[in-house]
Amino acid sequence: MRIMTGQAARKENFWDREKELEDIWYKIHSGSHILLVAPRRVGKTSIMYNILDNPKDDYIVLYIDTESADSENEFWKKLFHRLMEEEFVNTFKNKAKHFFNILQTINITEVSTKGIKFGDGTEMDYASAFKKVVKALDADKKLIIMMDEFAMTIENIIKYEGEKSAQSLLKTHRELRQDKIFLNKVIFIYAGSIGLESVTSKINSIGLINDLSPVKISPLEFDDAKEFIQVLSKSNSIEIEEAQIEYLLNKIEWLIPFYILLIIDELRKAKKLVTISMIDGAFLSILDNRNHFEHWHSRLKSLADNEYQFSKEILNTISEDMTMQSNEIINIAAKYSLQEDEAKEIIHSLMYDGYINNNDNPKEYRFNSPILRMWWYKNVAN
Repeated sequence: MRIMTGQAARKENFWDREKELEDIWYKIHSGSHILLVAPRRVGKTSIMYNILDNPKDDYIVLYIDTESADSENEFWKKLFHRLMEEEFVNTFKNKAKHFFNILQTINITEVSTKGIKFGDGTEMDYASAFKKVVKALDADKKLIIMMDEFAMTIENIIKYEGEKSAQSLLKTHRELRQDKIFLNKVIFIYAGSIGLESVTSKINSIGLINDLSPVKISPLEFDDAKEFIQVLSKSNSIEIEEAQIEYLLNKIEWLIPFYILLIIDELRKAKKLVTISMIDGAFLSILDNRNHFEHWHSRLKSLADNEYQFSKEILNTISEDMTMQSNEIINIAAKYSLQEDEAKEIIHSLMYDGYINNNDNPKEYRFNSPILRMWWYKNVAN
């Protein structure tokens, strides 16, 4: 197993998330459309890749990252082109009696490694074309379409096309999920590094996703994380004893694979038996690498200026004082001309995105990760 800190883990590098995968497949078999719920860096994309790499016998799986789509039509265009890739089309050549007749009805004359050839140069209605192809599929396997960064797509559309276009896309998805013919052929899985609930709440559209079945992707449990480190260490010739592993995990606290991999990668460089002082040194070392954590800060920069300044002050204060009371948050909100409901929605987003939590006390907030708190205090707050 390789140490992979900057990309999703696949195949032999994937640490099995047995409970989550079992839950996902159970809901797929029951016909539910799924929303993967988790903060950033917990491992949603790696789990989706595992489903892609290990499909059950009765399913064909497609994965698409829709983050770059910034309009409603661009989203459907990306999804339709993914559906038309030769690898996928070939799976239906002998299983869909009328598949290529269907393509001809929407003016597609050729599908090859070079792309799709249309009968003329007119712009297509990609949403209609997508629905037409999927509804007409006549195969013995069900299609699973996994859409990563879907919430970011909705945010992009809000920014560049407006709320009505974003609501239109959400409404179309809901209509497809409620369509009995469509339901017999397709399961949708939505995921992303920001919360779809938070994004849809901002445009009063959360009702358009309340039919989705949530699957929570949690940090690793302590014993599972310990075994993860043992396997990583053995695979990468790292000498570390059980007491040091437990010290490391207690120091990380929020046991997501990303943080574990960062620390183990630092310890790998020492090429000798790991000590407590080496673990402490590894923590300090990763804080110097801005690239590891800058996305936590840059994500907030997409907010409106007063929302960004409010979020930054909240995180600056918690990074210094360790905790913050909910009544203090309301006082800070007034400073930035935010209503109480608006402030609560931003706090909810910070919680979903993995910055803070109030698990120990509903009226008290703290950073999820001591690592992120130390990085924020060092690189953003000061």
